[in-house]
Amino acid sequence: MKYKYVVFDFDGTLADTEDMVFTIYLDLADKFKFKKVSKDELYKLKKLSAFEVIDHLDIKKWDLPGLMRRGRKVLHGMIENIDLCKEGMKDVLCEMEDNNIMVGVLTSNSKKNVFKFISNHDLDMFTFIENAGLRGKEKKLLKIIAKYGMNKDEILYVGDEIRDVKAMDHIGIDVAAVDWGYNDRESLEASGPDYLISEPEKLLEICYGQGDENE
Repeated sequence: MKYKYVVFDFDGTLADTEDMVFTIYLDLADKFKFKKVSKDELYKLKKLSAFEVIDHLDIKKWDLPGLMRRGRKVLHGMIENIDLCKEGMKDVLCEMEDNNIMVGVLTSNSKKNVFKFISNHDLDMFTFIENAGLRGKEKKLLKIIAKYGMNKDEILYVGDEIRDVKAMDHIGIDVAAVDWGYNDRESLEASGPDYLISEPEKLLEICYGQGDENE
Protein backbone atom coordinates (compact mmCIF):
# COMPACT_ATOMS: atom_id res chain seq x y z
CA MET A 1 0.00 0.00 0.00
CA LYS A 2 1.62 3.27 -1.10
CA TYR A 3 -0.74 5.60 0.81
CA LYS A 4 -2.24 4.65 4.17
CA TYR A 5 -3.89 8.02 4.80
CA VAL A 6 -6.08 9.99 2.40
CA VAL A 7 -7.14 13.52 3.31
CA PHE A 8 -9.96 15.05 1.29
CA ASP A 9 -10.94 18.60 0.57
CA PHE A 10 -14.72 19.06 0.80
CA ASP A 11 -16.20 21.65 -1.59
CA GLY A 12 -15.76 20.58 -5.21
CA THR A 13 -13.94 17.37 -4.23
CA LEU A 14 -16.49 15.43 -2.20
CA ALA A 15 -19.50 17.75 -2.23
CA ASP A 16 -20.93 19.26 -5.41
CA THR A 17 -21.40 22.73 -3.93
CA GLU A 18 -20.29 24.85 -6.88
CA ASP A 19 -23.71 25.94 -8.19
CA MET A 20 -25.06 26.48 -4.67
CA VAL A 21 -22.04 28.56 -3.63
CA PHE A 22 -22.38 30.64 -6.81
CA THR A 23 -26.05 31.33 -6.01
CA ILE A 24 -25.21 32.22 -2.40
CA TYR A 25 -22.45 34.57 -3.53
CA LEU A 26 -24.82 36.42 -5.89
CA ASP A 27 -27.30 36.90 -3.06
CA LEU A 28 -24.60 38.21 -0.74
CA ALA A 29 -23.17 40.42 -3.51
CA ASP A 30 -26.58 42.06 -3.84
CA LYS A 31 -26.78 42.64 -0.11
CA PHE A 32 -23.24 43.88 0.48
CA LYS A 33 -22.55 45.51 -2.90
CA PHE A 34 -19.80 43.11 -4.00
CA LYS A 35 -18.99 42.68 -7.67
CA LYS A 36 -21.39 40.27 -9.36
CA VAL A 37 -20.37 37.72 -11.99
CA SER A 38 -22.26 35.96 -14.74
CA LYS A 39 -22.36 32.20 -15.27
CA ASP A 40 -20.10 32.66 -18.31
CA GLU A 41 -17.55 34.55 -16.23
CA LEU A 42 -17.64 31.81 -13.62
CA TYR A 43 -16.04 29.41 -16.09
CA LYS A 44 -13.22 31.90 -16.67
CA LEU A 45 -12.68 32.15 -12.92
CA LYS A 46 -12.05 28.38 -12.81
CA LYS A 47 -8.61 29.12 -14.27
CA LEU A 48 -7.68 31.37 -11.32
CA SER A 49 -6.49 30.53 -7.83
CA ALA A 50 -8.75 31.36 -4.89
CA PHE A 51 -6.83 34.52 -4.08
CA GLU A 52 -6.80 35.65 -7.70
CA VAL A 53 -10.59 35.23 -7.70
CA ILE A 54 -10.84 37.36 -4.55
CA ASP A 55 -8.73 40.08 -6.21
CA HIS A 56 -10.79 39.85 -9.40
CA LEU A 57 -14.01 40.32 -7.43
CA ASP A 58 -12.40 43.21 -5.51
CA ILE A 59 -13.31 41.70 -2.16
CA LYS A 60 -11.38 43.43 0.61
CA LYS A 61 -9.48 41.14 2.95
CA TRP A 62 -11.34 42.48 5.98
CA ASP A 63 -14.67 41.58 4.37
CA LEU A 64 -13.65 38.00 3.61
CA PRO A 65 -14.14 36.35 7.05
CA GLY A 66 -17.65 37.79 7.38
CA LEU A 67 -18.54 36.78 3.84
CA MET A 68 -17.37 33.23 4.45
CA ARG A 69 -19.26 32.94 7.75
CA ARG A 70 -22.48 34.14 6.17
CA GLY A 71 -22.00 31.90 3.16
CA ARG A 72 -21.38 28.81 5.29
CA LYS A 73 -24.44 29.58 7.40
CA VAL A 74 -26.69 29.85 4.33
CA LEU A 75 -25.16 26.68 2.87
CA HIS A 76 -25.96 24.78 6.07
CA GLY A 77 -29.66 25.26 5.42
CA MET A 78 -29.29 23.87 1.89
CA ILE A 79 -26.82 21.05 2.47
CA GLU A 80 -29.47 18.35 2.23
CA ASN A 81 -29.78 19.25 -1.47
CA ILE A 82 -26.06 18.77 -2.15
CA ASP A 83 -24.92 15.58 -3.87
CA LEU A 84 -21.54 13.90 -4.00
CA CYS A 85 -19.44 15.32 -6.84
CA LYS A 86 -19.02 11.88 -8.37
CA GLU A 87 -21.37 8.93 -8.18
CA GLY A 88 -18.59 6.42 -7.57
CA MET A 89 -17.02 8.29 -4.66
CA LYS A 90 -18.96 6.48 -1.92
CA ASP A 91 -17.84 3.07 -3.23
CA VAL A 92 -14.25 4.31 -3.30
CA LEU A 93 -14.47 5.53 0.29
CA CYS A 94 -15.98 2.22 1.41
CA GLU A 95 -13.16 0.27 -0.27
CA MET A 96 -10.59 2.50 1.41
CA GLU A 97 -12.21 1.74 4.75
CA ASP A 98 -12.23 -2.00 3.98
CA ASN A 99 -8.51 -1.81 3.22
CA ASN A 100 -7.67 0.06 6.44
CA ILE A 101 -6.85 3.34 4.69
CA MET A 102 -7.58 6.16 7.12
CA VAL A 103 -9.65 8.94 5.53
CA GLY A 104 -10.30 12.46 6.79
CA VAL A 105 -11.52 15.86 5.65
CA LEU A 106 -9.58 19.13 5.78
CA THR A 107 -11.60 22.06 4.48
CA SER A 108 -12.24 25.78 4.60
CA ASN A 109 -15.95 25.00 5.01
CA SER A 110 -17.45 24.58 8.48
CA LYS A 111 -17.28 21.27 10.33
CA LYS A 112 -21.04 21.63 10.93
CA ASN A 113 -21.71 21.60 7.17
CA VAL A 114 -19.42 18.63 6.57
CA PHE A 115 -20.96 16.60 9.41
CA LYS A 116 -24.44 17.27 8.07
CA PHE A 117 -23.40 16.28 4.55
CA ILE A 118 -21.72 13.01 5.54
CA SER A 119 -24.69 12.11 7.73
CA ASN A 120 -27.07 12.71 4.79
CA HIS A 121 -24.98 10.41 2.59
CA ASP A 122 -24.18 7.74 5.22
CA LEU A 123 -20.44 8.38 5.03
CA ASP A 124 -19.33 7.26 8.48
CA MET A 125 -15.79 6.25 7.58
CA PHE A 126 -13.99 9.55 8.25
CA THR A 127 -11.59 9.50 11.19
CA PHE A 128 -11.39 13.29 11.40
CA ILE A 129 -13.05 16.40 9.98
CA GLU A 130 -11.12 19.64 10.45
CA ASN A 131 -11.64 23.24 9.40
CA ALA A 132 -8.54 25.09 8.25
CA GLY A 133 -9.90 28.50 7.25
CA LEU A 134 -8.85 30.02 3.95
CA ARG A 135 -5.09 29.99 4.47
CA GLY A 136 -4.33 27.41 7.14
CA LYS A 137 -4.30 23.96 5.54
CA GLU A 138 -0.56 23.44 5.88
CA LYS A 139 -0.44 24.23 9.60
CA LYS A 140 -3.60 22.29 10.37
CA LEU A 141 -2.45 19.20 8.47
CA LEU A 142 0.88 19.21 10.28
CA LYS A 143 -1.05 19.13 13.57
CA ILE A 144 -3.15 16.22 12.30
CA ILE A 145 0.01 14.37 11.24
CA ALA A 146 1.47 14.80 14.72
CA LYS A 147 -1.79 13.77 16.44
CA TYR A 148 -2.16 10.50 14.52
CA GLY A 149 1.54 9.70 14.12
CA MET A 150 1.35 9.70 10.32
CA ASN A 151 4.30 9.30 8.00
CA LYS A 152 4.27 12.11 5.41
CA ASP A 153 5.29 9.71 2.64
CA GLU A 154 2.13 7.68 3.27
CA ILE A 155 -0.32 10.62 3.01
CA LEU A 156 -2.27 11.61 -0.10
CA TYR A 157 -4.22 14.87 -0.16
CA VAL A 158 -7.14 15.01 -2.60
CA GLY A 159 -8.29 18.46 -3.71
CA ASP A 160 -9.72 20.45 -6.58
CA GLU A 161 -7.92 23.79 -6.36
CA ILE A 162 -4.56 25.29 -7.27
CA ARG A 163 -4.16 26.43 -3.67
CA ASP A 164 -4.46 22.81 -2.47
CA VAL A 165 -1.57 21.77 -4.70
CA LYS A 166 0.62 24.69 -3.59
CA ALA A 167 -0.19 24.24 0.09
CA MET A 168 0.68 20.54 0.12
CA ASP A 169 3.82 21.07 -1.95
CA HIS A 170 4.95 23.54 0.71
CA ILE A 171 4.91 20.85 3.42
CA GLY A 172 5.93 17.86 1.27
CA ILE A 173 2.60 16.04 0.95
CA ASP A 174 1.60 14.29 -2.30
CA VAL A 175 -1.52 15.61 -4.03
CA ALA A 176 -4.11 14.05 -6.29
CA ALA A 177 -5.86 16.95 -8.02
CA VAL A 178 -9.39 16.21 -9.26
CA ASP A 179 -10.62 17.91 -12.41
CA TRP A 180 -14.33 17.88 -11.51
CA GLY A 181 -14.14 20.76 -8.99
CA TYR A 182 -13.49 24.47 -8.80
CA ASN A 183 -10.34 24.80 -10.93
CA ASP A 184 -10.23 23.41 -14.46
CA ARG A 185 -7.90 20.63 -15.59
CA GLU A 186 -5.51 22.87 -17.52
CA SER A 187 -4.94 25.16 -14.53
CA LEU A 188 -4.51 22.23 -12.16
CA GLU A 189 -2.01 20.58 -14.46
CA ALA A 190 0.03 23.80 -14.62
CA SER A 191 0.19 23.88 -10.81
CA GLY A 192 2.13 20.58 -10.82
CA PRO A 193 0.17 18.02 -8.76
CA ASP A 194 1.59 14.53 -8.24
CA TYR A 195 -1.54 13.05 -9.82
CA LEU A 196 -4.35 14.53 -11.90
CA ILE A 197 -7.51 12.46 -12.11
CA SER A 198 -10.98 12.52 -13.67
CA GLU A 199 -12.66 9.64 -11.80
CA PRO A 200 -12.61 8.75 -8.09
CA GLU A 201 -11.79 5.08 -8.81
CA LYS A 202 -8.32 6.26 -9.85
CA LEU A 203 -7.62 7.06 -6.20
CA LEU A 204 -7.64 3.36 -5.36
CA GLU A 205 -5.02 2.62 -8.01
CA ILE A 206 -2.90 5.46 -6.65
CA CYS A 207 -3.17 4.21 -3.06
CA TYR A 208 -2.21 0.70 -4.21
CA GLY A 209 0.82 2.13 -6.02
CA GLN A 210 -0.57 1.48 -9.50
CA GLY A 211 -1.50 5.04 -10.56
CA ASP A 212 0.34 7.14 -13.11
CA GLU A 213 0.86 10.86 -12.63
CA ASN A 214 -1.89 11.71 -15.10
CA GLU A 215 -4.77 9.73 -16.53
